[in-house]
This record gives sequence, structure tokens and C-alpha cells, in this order.
Amino acid sequence: MRVFSIDTSNMAPELQGGLLGVEGSSNPTPAEKKECVETVSQYVTDGWAIAADPHTPIGWLAAVTAETACVPFVNLARLAAYPRPQRESA
Repeated sequence: MRVFSIDTSNMAPELQGGLLGVEGSSNPTPAEKKECVETVSQYVTDGWAIAADPHTPIGWLAAVTAETACVPFVNLARLAAYPRPQRESA
């Protein structure tokens, strides 16, 4: 399982506590699942929002843990579905 923090200083107020990204293998071990729930639980207690792909086993666990703790959840799969327009170079 990989965990990464995302700078949310320029984002919506509900994300100001921080945003924790979570991803893992497509076939996680019981230990990896336990680590996911424990890690996410620790961060949501501190007010962090959670970002993951809920279509993966670890992402689904992260999403359920965030929902249970009533903190914002960012669906990374949904964000990837919306391509951003290319900026013109100067």
C-alpha cells in the first residue's frame, strides 16, 4: 500500500486539514487491508480528507473508512475521467 499527502492549501475549506491519497495492489493481503484501515482511521481522526480509487480493493476500504468517519472523500477515478484542457504555453 502506498500513502501520499496532497497539498490542499489552495483547495476548498473542507480539504484544509489535508488530503491523504491511498493506493494499493489489486490483490491486497489481509495485512495490507488492515494497514489501510488503520492508516486512514488515524488521518481522518485528525480531519484529513481521503483520496483513492474506490474501484480497487484498497481504495474501496479507504472510501468506506472515510465515509464512516464523515470526512470528505475524493474519487480519483472520477477525476481521471475528466481531462483538463491544455494550457497554452507563453
